[in-house]
Amino acid sequence: MHNIIIIKGSPGVGKTYLSKNLVSRLKKKKLAVIPLDTILHFDQRKLNENKLQLGIKNAGKIARSFLREDFNIIIEYTFDISADLRLLIEEIKSYKTSNAGRLKIFIFHLSASYEDVKERNRNRRDGSDPLPERILEKLYRKCEDMRGSIKEETIINTSNCSFSELLALIISKVK
Repeated sequence: MHNIIIIKGSPGVGKTYLSKNLVSRLKKKKLAVIPLDTILHFDQRKLNENKLQLGIKNAGKIARSFLREDFNIIIEYTFDISADLRLLIEEIKSYKTSNAGRLKIFIFHLSASYEDVKERNRNRRDGSDPLPERILEKLYRKCEDMRGSIKEETIINTSNCSFSELLALIISKVK
């Protein structure tokens, strides 16, 4: 069985930090992390709809390449537009091999209070620069409005649980 874990939520909610920690806790020999933000940086244009669509399609292609090699995958991104997440899922599901029926996709929406997100944004640990507050607030609102728009997703409020509880919850769902 191939597992794809999609971690989404606003900037500063802990997606990258969680992804890095899941790698060591899941104890899978073949596990790939695909940060969609990194793929978007390959294209040097300013962010626009075409760039985003291309990045999502490329993330799907990368995921399919790893699936062919029997990897499990973690994909993390903001996904503030539900159509973008659906596009990624369609790209992944177009995976054509004998193992395609053994594909399980888990979607986790990480949520937090806006105050927590602002604080985490100011003290980013992933090496990226903090977002300007007006952009952060706009993305936060869009992500929170989209929360629950995909029926299979699990919503987790990271303001209400410890990091070890968060890890344990996700691991219990994907095992």
